[in-house]
Amino acid sequence: MTPENVGQKMHLRVELQSLWRLPRSNAILFVIRCYLISLDELVTVPKWARRLPRVLKSLPPEIIDYKGLTRNRPIMIDWLSKYDDGAPTSAGIFPD
Repeated sequence: MTPENVGQKMHLRVELQSLWRLPRSNAILFVIRCYLISLDELVTVPKWARRLPRVLKSLPPEIIDYKGLTRNRPIMIDWLSKYDDGAPTSAGIFPD
């Protein structure tokens, strides 16, 4: 991982997990939908580009270790910080 290729090599993976109660059987269906995006693609949405370095900076050490970010987190933050203009971001997933 280098500052030149971090946008291509690093990806953000997000899981959306849902529980659905089935009406006829009353059973519960557990659904997982995974999303994967490279940092190069992520920074094309300004809100996401501002938010991710802020989140990475604020993670507790236990989460950093659990997510496997210990080694690459500093280079990711450095690379992403150029996209953080300090503007506030709204809550939610929408790109605004």
